Amino acid sequence: MIITATKRAESVMDVPLAVTALSGDFVRDANLDDVKDLVIFTPGVTGNSKDSFLDSIAVRGIVTNDFGNGGDPSLGVYKNGFYQGRNGSAVTSLYDLERSEVLRGPQGFLFGRNSIAGALNIITRKPVQGDPDSYIDVRAGERDIFRAEGGTNFDIGDNFAVRVAGMYSTEDGYVDNQITGDDHIEHDKKALRLTGLYDAGGALTATLYLDYEDREQSGTIYRATGKGPAYEFLESIYGDIPVPGDDRTVRIDEPLNGIIDNGEVWSAGLELNYDLGWGTLTSLTGYKDHDYHYTEDFDATALTIFNYEQIQSGDYFEQELRITSENDGMFNWYAGVSYYSEELETEFLGQQDEDLYCNVYWGDSCQGVFDYYNNAYGGAYAYVLYDYWGTYTWSPSPNNGLVDDWNRTVGKYSGWAAYIDLQFQFSETWDAAFGVRYNDDEKKMSQEVLTERNQSILGQVVQTGFTTPQGPVSDTQSWSKPTYRAVLNWHPADEALVFASVTTGYKQGGFNSFSVDPGGPFSGVEALPGVHRPSTFDEETVISYELGFKGTQLDGASQLALNAFYYEYKDLQATCSEPGSPVVVVCNTGQVDAQGLEGTWNLAFFEYWRLGLGFSWFDSEATGVEAFCQNGREWLGDATACEGSPRPGIPEYTAFASLNANIPVGSGEVFGGLVASWEDGAPSNWEPENAITRAAGWRYTGEYTEVQANAGYRGAAGWALSMYVENLLDEEYYDSGNGMTSASSPYVQSDISPSRPRTFGLRFSYGL
Repeated sequence: MIITATKRAESVMDVPLAVTALSGDFVRDANLDDVKDLVIFTPGVTGNSKDSFLDSIAVRGIVTNDFGNGGDPSLGVYKNGFYQGRNGSAVTSLYDLERSEVLRGPQGFLFGRNSIAGALNIITRKPVQGDPDSYIDVRAGERDIFRAEGGTNFDIGDNFAVRVAGMYSTEDGYVDNQITGDDHIEHDKKALRLTGLYDAGGALTATLYLDYEDREQSGTIYRATGKGPAYEFLESIYGDIPVPGDDRTVRIDEPLNGIIDNGEVWSAGLELNYDLGWGTLTSLTGYKDHDYHYTEDFDATALTIFNYEQIQSGDYFEQELRITSENDGMFNWYAGVSYYSEELETEFLGQQDEDLYCNVYWGDSCQGVFDYYNNAYGGAYAYVLYDYWGTYTWSPSPNNGLVDDWNRTVGKYSGWAAYIDLQFQFSETWDAAFGVRYNDDEKKMSQEVLTERNQSILGQVVQTGFTTPQGPVSDTQSWSKPTYRAVLNWHPADEALVFASVTTGYKQGGFNSFSVDPGGPFSGVEALPGVHRPSTFDEETVISYELGFKGTQLDGASQLALNAFYYEYKDLQATCSEPGSPVVVVCNTGQVDAQGLEGTWNLAFFEYWRLGLGFSWFDSEATGVEAFCQNGREWLGDATACEGSPRPGIPEYTAFASLNANIPVGSGEVFGGLVASWEDGAPSNWEPENAITRAAGWRYTGEYTEVQANAGYRGAAGWALSMYVENLLDEEYYDSGNGMTSASSPYVQSDISPSRPRTFGLRFSYGL
């Protein structure tokens, strides 16, 4: 397959990068729905989930789980080279694709935005002058599954062509909520893309992209396991809290708006390419606007321990200029400069039942607590009651007795970068490249607690733990750092490449969305402008060493790619809890040393058959990560138990296999395919080998084997009819698990997002 990951059209087997390329036809035939589904066929990339969050995707174990909007994702997602942004806007549906490219390892000089973990770039189909290139693809299945996509080209004059493509997809939910009767993990999506291409046969070509997508689906679904000390603690207060026996059944309360993950995104991009004779000048200008509304029941129970809501809107502008040389000699290069500007406004809600708060933290109902203080500290001691709640009588919240802890963050982020890559051809068998990038990022963010929306006299006791009585508090921070990549390539034969590289990566720091600096007692800080500011976290860095092999055998019928890597990942940004506070923040701590192997093999045999295999092995060791195990570990009395542990949530082994055939029959062909993917179990918390997890009745999460198959007939006229089945073995597993729990915490251990059941469907396609 020809790819452009290095800004030149090259065979994927000639590129000295760990990159997985999938054709658009393969993506459609494998029923891949959105960009996160691409991880199934990418060794070393894990963490697919059924929501619009990127913070579950790990590339070689590097991932940042940031619940706020003051940081940035570790994985860079791009469409036609344009940066797609963050949670709520970056996860786009896959339709009318030319191909996808997933690059593993730090990517500091191939795209306009820096990416510390890897890059995922999808390339959509472009119009072709004089060729309708039309198709339609429709599939229908169980649970009222219906998906239709298609595209076609139009010529407008002699030099301008337009491609119109669209998609609609709907599916009923398959996770039953026994409390409300609702079904979850459903979706309804619609998308439209307009692509215009101007090419007069001269030096200038221009491509305009207009994209729109409207997405309505379930927020993340948490299912309590009924294990661990936190669950026992709640049952000591409320009695038996039943857990449904069916893995695809939950017992949860729901926020007022239900459990939703809704986004509306539109974007415009203009790509200009000008032939300079000795090279090509490329300009990328992009603008993106999105609105996002998300809710979930984080606590996984029918109790209102923590309902979460996020209402977000933002816009993003980017400009990149790049020059790529086209020399026949030993020296080539490309260089670029880029700029981005982002504005983001988000409102967050943390919601909890008042009486649950009083029961958990005071050992009685709120009325009982107030009565106790009225009786025990009456008269001269009544001020004790006033100090806690500012009142002498209990008045339940008129919002069904709920504490609504709202806050708003407003961010204005910008940055620029310059990069250059130099390539030297020493001989027919040896060449090398060196690339360097300079990054400069600035962020301004404000925080404001919306106390007027909280009708509970308990105050801000769920999520923020502070107030802003004089208005928002804000701060501006900046980060800058150079990164580089050096690679040496050896071609021992015409169809073989061995490469060795060293690459550094960097991700700028950011702001926390739920805490201020200087801090203080939880629910006891009045944050004032000029005195307080949103708390911050620093940059993180990585240096990665890689050795790779790519080779073609059997006259092109076989393609083999192998990669080995080792990296040191320092000051990693990850979520931890402030001491004495339930607030989750991003902090920098420790180092992860990791190593791994990845491989893919593609083989065409017996004329009509194709086999694809892939695997990955990952091993890591963390040091200096005490901050990540103190929360939920205090009951064990050992805050250093995390030392030497592997990175949580990352499976040690993954593998996939695909077998496809196209056999001529009559004037057409019979076709079919079988795909299997497997992930090893992963530890759910920072614990060495999860020994204590197992002793406490916890479990590894995420282990699964999923198989899907299809078979059908394609006629000579271009139509095809087939049947498919997803999750053929009806494997029951979860996307991930939450192992955070303690003997005095109401936050229970839970499994996250059950797998889809076995699903049958029919498919019809027609193409010209």
